[in-house]
Amino acid sequence: MSVLLSLQNMNLVFGQRHLFNDAQLSINKGDRIGLIGLNGQGKSTLFNILQEKVKPDQSKPQFLYDKSNEKFDIFLVPQELNIKDYKHLTVENYYLAFYPELYKIQQELEKDYSNEKLFSEFERLKGWDIQSSYVNYLKKFDLDDLDKSVELLSGGQQRKMALSIGLSANAELILWDEPTNHLDIETIERFEDELQNCGKTYMIISHDRYLLNHTTDKICHIEKGKIAVFNGTYLDYLDYLNEKEIELAKNLDKLQNRHRRELSWMRQGIKARGTRSKKRVEGFHNVKGEIDKIKSNAKQVVNLGLTHSGRKTKLLVQIKDGNFSYGAENIFNELNLVIAKKDKIALIGPNGAGKTSLIKIFQEKLKLNSGTQKNAHDLKVIVFDQHRESLDETKTPLEVVGEGSDFIILGDGRKKHVTAYLTDFLFDSNQVNRSISKLSGGEKNRLQLAMFMKQSADLWVFDEPTNDLDIETIELLEKELKSYTSAVIIIGHDRAFLDNTCNTTWLIHDKKIENFEGGYTQIAPYLHALEQEKKLNALK
Repeated sequence: MSVLLSLQNMNLVFGQRHLFNDAQLSINKGDRIGLIGLNGQGKSTLFNILQEKVKPDQSKPQFLYDKSNEKFDIFLVPQELNIKDYKHLTVENYYLAFYPELYKIQQELEKDYSNEKLFSEFERLKGWDIQSSYVNYLKKFDLDDLDKSVELLSGGQQRKMALSIGLSANAELILWDEPTNHLDIETIERFEDELQNCGKTYMIISHDRYLLNHTTDKICHIEKGKIAVFNGTYLDYLDYLNEKEIELAKNLDKLQNRHRRELSWMRQGIKARGTRSKKRVEGFHNVKGEIDKIKSNAKQVVNLGLTHSGRKTKLLVQIKDGNFSYGAENIFNELNLVIAKKDKIALIGPNGAGKTSLIKIFQEKLKLNSGTQKNAHDLKVIVFDQHRESLDETKTPLEVVGEGSDFIILGDGRKKHVTAYLTDFLFDSNQVNRSISKLSGGEKNRLQLAMFMKQSADLWVFDEPTNDLDIETIELLEKELKSYTSAVIIIGHDRAFLDNTCNTTWLIHDKKIENFEGGYTQIAPYLHALEQEKKLNALK
């Protein structure tokens, strides 16, 4: 494959943060790259460097950005669309927000639609081809109301529009930044199919491991200032990392045994110390250095301390023959649900199907129109939702978590120093005293998780918990949830996360809730059957 571009000798320091240290990267034509790494390690910054919006630091040897073609075109599909500045556009012509030249011509055409010169220029810039492709993708994602103003779209509909814009782009390299946030599983799987068949070169930042595994064949991992490149799927990369961890553990064990022998020798009496060789003393320090290096290369661990209230009641919520309407709209019919202690429930369904309403029913913030509901006495339900409270960005993590105290009292009564607690969430000594405004989006999300998990509950509800979290943190949250002893409900579209944490799946379908044992994999064939049924009905 031909090389499209290469970055060499890339160095970049922001304040005290060394994002890149002599990093290198090459992208070939046809590459389908998954870009991963802890939040704050430089994924978004790399996208900005590729677009030449950010310039790396001056260095020796100097930074080189080689392109196969000076007119090389890179197209970014951002996490959030700029609706505010283009609210006058409709769904059908919003793509123009990404093409300034076409947008300008369109504005001129609205004044003089008979200007053939403008039509010719629009065609030369492939405007008609882009528009036709964009509209076709809109319809594939069920956005049929093309005359609708974009400011009236829901968050999920805006994301579908963004997918259509990215898939219709004809640039040499497409950059996707968390494209599946806030989308339902059905839409994500359609996007996967389109991405697999588009034949384009792209790089994608995503925490969705299913998506990465199905749509990429090359993994770029930003870690400690370097970009490690692995040719293969995401699962292949995980296998490689696991083997690497096993090898590191073996080497560490060997070095520690050797270090113990050398330390014993170094501690011998005055006579022995006087006769020891300089070479062996240097060897002792080298062994210690190697051990420290291996330890620093080992995976960081997030210690997430979910705590429960200590309640012994096994039955937390029971609903029989429940019906619920919101105004004139009927939301649920014939609800028959039980939540017991230790249940790990995945709650899935299309956007707008009633997932948030159901949680409010459990919290008794909304009441059933008919049927019965019985909650355990003083049931404590805590919701970690996707619309998280804003943080005071003038403060530091230490200030917002500690609230003026050096220690915090956790939900189970344990006392812990604030710095040690934040270290559990991968905040180092510099970050805890840094203004929140200088944290990355993912780091802010992790901070909100730390604040949330100080509490205790009988029933934890996680509404899209993996949005903006890096894969490493997601995997560690999975581990905590699996070992947690109280009830958990997870609303989400991250299929791997649901598979790894849940033993029951509730599917909202046709205003009812169908119950399945197991996580996403167990329900996937049923969802696919529903999709086929929907397509058949559309042909009638």
